[in-house]
Amino acid sequence: MSYFKLITFGGLAPRVSPRLLGETLAQTATDVNLESGRLVPITDNSTVNPSNGVSTLASTTKNGIYKYTDSPERWLQFDEDVDVVPGPIAGDTNDTVYWTGQSFPRMGRSATLINSAPYPDGFYRLGIPAPTAAPTVAVAAPTTINATITTTGTKGVLTVTTASNHGAVIGEDVTLAGFSATTGITAEEINGTFQIVTVPTATTLTVETNGIATSAATSSSVTDGASFNGPSDAELDYFASYVYTFVSAYGEEGPPSAASTVLLTDDNQTLNLSNLQTSTSRSNTNLATKRIYRSNTGSNTTSFQFVAEVTLATTTYTDTSDNADLQELIPSTYHIAPPDDDTALYPEGPLKGLTALPNGVFAGFTGKRVCFSEPFLPHAWPVAYRITIEDEIVGISGTSNGVLVTTKGKPYLIVGTDPQSMSSLKVESSQACLNKSSIVDMGSYSLYASPDGLIGVEGAQVKNVTEQLITPSQWQANYYPSTLTGFLWEGRYVGFYSTGSGYGGFIFDPRGGLNTLTNLDASALVRGGFTDPDDSQLYLIVSNTIKKFQGSGTALTYNWRSRAFVAPKPTSMGFLKVDAESYPVRLKVYGDGTVIYNAIIAASGSAYTVTGTTPSFSTTAITEPIVRLPASVHTEFSIEIEGATVVNEIAISESMDELRGAYKQKRPEYY
Repeated sequence: MSYFKLITFGGLAPRVSPRLLGETLAQTATDVNLESGRLVPITDNSTVNPSNGVSTLASTTKNGIYKYTDSPERWLQFDEDVDVVPGPIAGDTNDTVYWTGQSFPRMGRSATLINSAPYPDGFYRLGIPAPTAAPTVAVAAPTTINATITTTGTKGVLTVTTASNHGAVIGEDVTLAGFSATTGITAEEINGTFQIVTVPTATTLTVETNGIATSAATSSSVTDGASFNGPSDAELDYFASYVYTFVSAYGEEGPPSAASTVLLTDDNQTLNLSNLQTSTSRSNTNLATKRIYRSNTGSNTTSFQFVAEVTLATTTYTDTSDNADLQELIPSTYHIAPPDDDTALYPEGPLKGLTALPNGVFAGFTGKRVCFSEPFLPHAWPVAYRITIEDEIVGISGTSNGVLVTTKGKPYLIVGTDPQSMSSLKVESSQACLNKSSIVDMGSYSLYASPDGLIGVEGAQVKNVTEQLITPSQWQANYYPSTLTGFLWEGRYVGFYSTGSGYGGFIFDPRGGLNTLTNLDASALVRGGFTDPDDSQLYLIVSNTIKKFQGSGTALTYNWRSRAFVAPKPTSMGFLKVDAESYPVRLKVYGDGTVIYNAIIAASGSAYTVTGTTPSFSTTAITEPIVRLPASVHTEFSIEIEGATVVNEIAISESMDELRGAYKQKRPEYY
């Protein structure tokens, strides 16, 4: 006598012959959850109706979504396959997000992104450009103040009385011009440049006219003009040069302009700046102010220190600050914007693949270069922080061990905590990445699609995680890895693909168990999606709607087919029983690969009915979920179940008594 019984149901291993499969494994397992060891239908996707003024996406061509807020639920939608990451600052009340995948890297805040649906309805370019014009600097013309002069009675000394406060100091030069002769001195002797000797008051000063004889008479000239030029002491001189930067409304500061010409000056001279740009050719830059910096020469280096911040519209500035008044060093010398749509600078295209790392650093790539930002400054991407590798990059993924770089050749791992000291390691593996959309960050490791299977990379360790389940030829023929789009869902890898004439999908659990690999029936193209980091729920773009993966309460109809059970000798199996929590359930029995029984068991109370096509019959009434099989002799048997209800056990046997005995067994057996 022979019977086969299953009380534990498992997933797929297409690599293994059906008759050599493990006892619980299946030949087919579609739209079924096997975590509990039972056949449990997965639920249908539910349609998301975000509170953003629209119930559907703006078009059927959207390829990217991002859940921006939960309450109300607002979604950002994109035509392109974008990579969106939140800002690196904890507790950011502005809800800043950054993304790549469009013509240039972008960013936005709540005040910019969600004013009018569909979102985003606004954005700014990521990164602040440098001014393209150096400032022009010149020594300010001497300050001229109306004045009169008086002889003092002391040889060579004149008193200059100004009509307003002169602000002069002892040792400064003053030029007297336009004066006529007065008592004891000619006009030629008065008019000239002289050093200030004393400053009795705010409106008076004395100068020494070398060697000129004067009388004690005190009379005044009728013409005036006192101009203050600065100190005559050459020891006070220094060299000055200027740069300036653009600053966004969010306080992001870009790299400096080219430096102005260098002038020899001193603390008492006034310097005028002009040619300060008020705009840039780069679009969507959100510029608000400019910061001006002046050189300060130390013993070994020349650095630029803060002078002033002015409005964006300001084109000129008058600098009267002393060297001692200069403030902090310029912080943004190397704060270059990320690669963008400037094809002259970036022929390989703009930054893409934006990824946030644990240390506040952002990473992205273009061509064969991986780029890193300054920590917690997503707008600043120094050139020195770029690493070039040998192969063309397909995508990157941040992990706890570094940055996984997948390429058209070997994968690489970039390690380090400081972007100044990152280093690349070529991983000894020939597993190329077939497409960027297949890369999924699983936490401490990443998965991606290669020609041979699904590849897991943890640190420098590379493993084909589907190798024991799927052969490379099966992977290519049945899972279409070049079209694969992958997502993280509750610790599992969920993949969707296009066959060219249809669509499909699968769920792979890298943790193993009964539910390791199952298939998904997909009737439409999944264009993109988003995994919510707060609850691990997966949202998919299907046509012009957002679908929550398995988000409805409606059970789908699954299909599960057992391994091929081999009888010790040719046998006619007479009876089959299915223990389900509810009915109907469709049963198919295969004998040596051919369907020998195909029927539906339905239930009404304690009564059951059987309707089938093989053998040909209409309706049969039974008192328990046991059906009689047609008389036919076979060596190899398998059972297929279709349903939308939970199935606990199935058994097939030669006789009714044997079948009922089999159901008394506590462990799955066959003999």
